[in-house]
Amino acid sequence: MTFEDEFSEKQKDMLSLALEYSHKVGTEVDNIYIYASFETMYAFDIFYKTHAGKIEMLHQLSVENLSEDQLDALIFSVLKIGNQDLQEIHSICKKYNQPMPTQIKLIYDNVNDKVKGTYSYETFYSDSDTLTPDDIFNQWYEEVKAEVEK
Repeated sequence: MTFEDEFSEKQKDMLSLALEYSHKVGTEVDNIYIYASFETMYAFDIFYKTHAGKIEMLHQLSVENLSEDQLDALIFSVLKIGNQDLQEIHSICKKYNQPMPTQIKLIYDNVNDKVKGTYSYETFYSDSDTLTPDDIFNQWYEEVKAEVEK
């Protein structure tokens, strides 16, 4: 296997995880947006565009047949596994002596089965006294929400 193969495979794992979550909560989605970041810490989160045209975070998706405790446990598990996938991407980068992106944004078009990824190597929050990875994720979420739900 090459660096590209291993790197791509781990990203596919992240996408599968996000898609599996939407199936478990019973929400049909058109797009999946994955944010993964590593500057001083690992950060991973997901939001979706639903069939209804709404942009929603994990906890906002309509949930069928799950109690609040079950949903909380499921969300925690998804974020933990996604974070582990990101750590494995970092290990792959080290293994092949490749730079680790500080930010990965994956957009999966579930309707047309297409993936678009953007990768950054600059810092976004680690130089700031106030910004966190959540702030950067929320900025992206708000940008996409404004564009889609205009």
